[in-house]
Amino acid sequence: MTVEMVEKGSNFYARFFSSLVLWGVLLFVILYGLKIIEMIIFIFFGVLALEEFYRMQEVKGNRVFRSAGLSAAFCLYVGIWFFWNFLPNGSSFYYFFEQALYFIFIASLFSLVIYRWNFLDNPVSAIALTLLGFFYVAFLFSFLERISFCKGLPFNADAALFYVIAVTKLSDTGAFLIGKNFGRRFLVPQISPKKTWEGLGGGILFSFLAGVILPFGFSKFFKGFPYSDSLFLSVVIGIVAAVGDLAKSTVKRDAHVKDSGHIIPGIGGILDLIDSLLLSGPLFYFYCFFRYHIGP
Repeated sequence: MTVEMVEKGSNFYARFFSSLVLWGVLLFVILYGLKIIEMIIFIFFGVLALEEFYRMQEVKGNRVFRSAGLSAAFCLYVGIWFFWNFLPNGSSFYYFFEQALYFIFIASLFSLVIYRWNFLDNPVSAIALTLLGFFYVAFLFSFLERISFCKGLPFNADAALFYVIAVTKLSDTGAFLIGKNFGRRFLVPQISPKKTWEGLGGGILFSFLAGVILPFGFSKFFKGFPYSDSLFLSVVIGIVAAVGDLAKSTVKRDAHVKDSGHIIPGIGGILDLIDSLLLSGPLFYFYCFFRYHIGP
């Protein structure tokens, strides 16, 4: 056994253990309805992932307004939690809050540019990258929190959140295991050299199996969730999760970095952990919105 094989094996176990612990804790929190802890996790993951995005841009030599972006992300997560839990007519107030937040955020960025004009080489680029990070990471990740507080679903909102996270992360697991052991044909080597078509198929297979098993394994928890919807969504989530992973790889490739961070053994950063959820979360929310006409 070579040193390289030992390192790959240790990296796999570190990745597996880190994922198991982190997502296991979150799924436990969701399963038992610990909303305050759930909110803290959302804020922690969302803000830290955005900070990693901004740091990657700075490593590349780009300027971003980090404090403004992180502050806006924090306000977004707290606003979703507050308006949909503590106000009787929270939905109507929330829409105004979110629109006002975006207005203030953009106006603040232009104000910073005007104030610091002599110190910025590419002011419009700084605004654009700050906004890109906010909407790509913080905004898209906020849809998981929105799912958690959905009202009017015929099934438990916590079950909806549990479903989308479990199916997405099992898709990631399937893509990694099948791609690692059977991958031969590269998917998009110019963006992600290790991803293969076999891995993509493995991810879709695992997500489909999750869609088959979850409604049975947690039948009481998923009561009211149509089984046919579970099967269809699991396949779509498997595909969208792969796109989300490649989107993050595009950002990393552009910044010439291997991982978004080094906080999680075997995985990298928080953005590496949540990348696939940035698209699967909104997808599931839109399903809930159009299927059941709910909010937020």
